[in-house]
Amino acid sequence: MRYLSVAIAAAPRFGYPAQVSMAWARLRLAGTLLAFTLVVTSTAVTHARPSLDSARLARLAAYDVLAFTDPFAGGLERGKAIGVFDATPEEVFRVASDYAKWKDYLPRVRGSRVISYTPSHALVEMVADLPWPAGRSEVWARYTEEKLPGQIYRIRFDMVRGSMKKYLGSIYIEPWSPGKAALTYQLVAEPGIFAPDSLVNRSVRRTAIGFVNALRQRINDLHRSGWLHPLEAPERRRPLSAPITPDSVKAKLVR
Repeated sequence: MRYLSVAIAAAPRFGYPAQVSMAWARLRLAGTLLAFTLVVTSTAVTHARPSLDSARLARLAAYDVLAFTDPFAGGLERGKAIGVFDATPEEVFRVASDYAKWKDYLPRVRGSRVISYTPSHALVEMVADLPWPAGRSEVWARYTEEKLPGQIYRIRFDMVRGSMKKYLGSIYIEPWSPGKAALTYQLVAEPGIFAPDSLVNRSVRRTAIGFVNALRQRINDLHRSGWLHPLEAPERRRPLSAPITPDSVKAKLVR
C-alpha cells in the first residue's frame, strides 16, 4: 500500500495521469508480494511424498529408490528419496524413531545418543564422518513425531546446535499396500566450512538415498531375525532379554 500512496501523490508533480501511476504502483506491489512468496516457498520444507506419475509408481512397487532434488535457498537443494518397505507404517516408524540405534546401520553415522525424550519430541546428539571437505560433524537435532490420520507417521527434524550451518528435514511414512509402507526422506544440510554448492547438493542427494536403503535393510534384518512384529500382536513379540537361571534350564529339560 505504501507504493500506491507514493505513486498517487507524485502523479501531478511529474505530469503523469493518476490512473497510469496507480497501475504502475499495483505492478510494483504485485512484484513485491510475488518475491516474498517465492522466498517463503523456497525455504519451507514440505513434509509429504511428492506426486508421482504411473511410471515412477511402478518403479517404487519394484523396490527402486527414487531420488529428487528441488531448490531450497542460497544455491542449496533439498534432497528427497522415496522407497517401499515390506513392513507396516507403524513398524517402520518404530525403527526409524529408534535414534540411538542409527549409529549401528546408517552410513557415515559414528555416534547417536538420545539426550532427552518425550512422547512427541526427542533431542538427539549425532556424530558423522561426512565426505571431504566437511569431515567429522556434530549436531544436536530436535525430532518432532506425529501420528496423522490414515496410519501416517511424520517426523520433522531441525538442528538445535552443532558444527553444521544447516540440518533439517523430515521422514514421512504412509501405507502403500497391505503390510507395506512407503517412506519419503527429505534433507537439507550445509557443512560448517566452505564447500561448493554442487558438491554439497550431490552429497545431500546421496545421503537421502543411503538413509532409505539402510533403513530398509535394517527392517528386513529385524524381520528375518524375529525381532520386529506389529504391536497389535504382543504375543508374537520376542522378549529382548530373559534371565537364565539353573531352575529355568531344569524346568525346560523336565518339559
